[in-house]
Amino acid sequence: MKKNDAYSESEKYIDSMHRLGRAGMAGAILILLGMPTVIGLYFDSLSSLRQIIQSALPLLFIFVPSTLFEVLTYTPVLGSSIYLTLITGEVINLKLPVANNAMKILNTEPGSEGADIVSSIAVSIASFVTIAVVSIGVLLAVPLQPFLALPAVSAAASNILPALFGALVVNAMGGDLGGGIRAHGRLKGMIPSAALLLLLFIFDRQISGFLHLDTLAQQPGKGVITSGFQGFVVIAMLPVSYFSTKWMYNAKRIRVDLPDER
Repeated sequence: MKKNDAYSESEKYIDSMHRLGRAGMAGAILILLGMPTVIGLYFDSLSSLRQIIQSALPLLFIFVPSTLFEVLTYTPVLGSSIYLTLITGEVINLKLPVANNAMKILNTEPGSEGADIVSSIAVSIASFVTIAVVSIGVLLAVPLQPFLALPAVSAAASNILPALFGALVVNAMGGDLGGGIRAHGRLKGMIPSAALLLLLFIFDRQISGFLHLDTLAQQPGKGVITSGFQGFVVIAMLPVSYFSTKWMYNAKRIRVDLPDER
């Protein structure tokens, strides 16, 4: 497509981010698939195609739905920084909270060009910080081994993730969506999904046995929720949350105030 004089700087920025993101994703896939292949060929230990398929099939059942869920749900929030986010990982634990907090601090409207730039900067800085922290941790792993083995440190480390998710839940309960947009009663839309998930958890073993999913699980005998099929469950809950939220919005149970309406 030929660029005309009206081609703005913001459009150039978005296009350049997509080009860099696609190149980065291609490079990451090449490295992830190329390194094991080169090492296997060098040591003459490359697995057969049948062995690769047998080993990868259970993992594909778990991670393909989870990856689709991440792309569909996080891209509207992260914008063009979704490329760097998926390459570096730690989406829920780090990149999403960092981008969300940066947009709220700068009061940028989600989905806008400003939010895209802010999230890109936040994710980039978080990636550099992560690399630095991991590098320092690798260098100090052996000297700090006696300290890390202390019971108090082990107990604190095991509660980092629950504490982080608790902070995310508290942040999500607020009505401030950024950009001056406020939502009232938006958590009501999650009630149907939460109720279905609760029932699924209660009858987890029975459903897994009925569908014979325990044969595909990494730990046979566990249920749908606890056997690694969470990605399928999350994707199934997306339309439930969408239509329930839309119905409650149309029924005036959920209200959204825009800046120009106040």
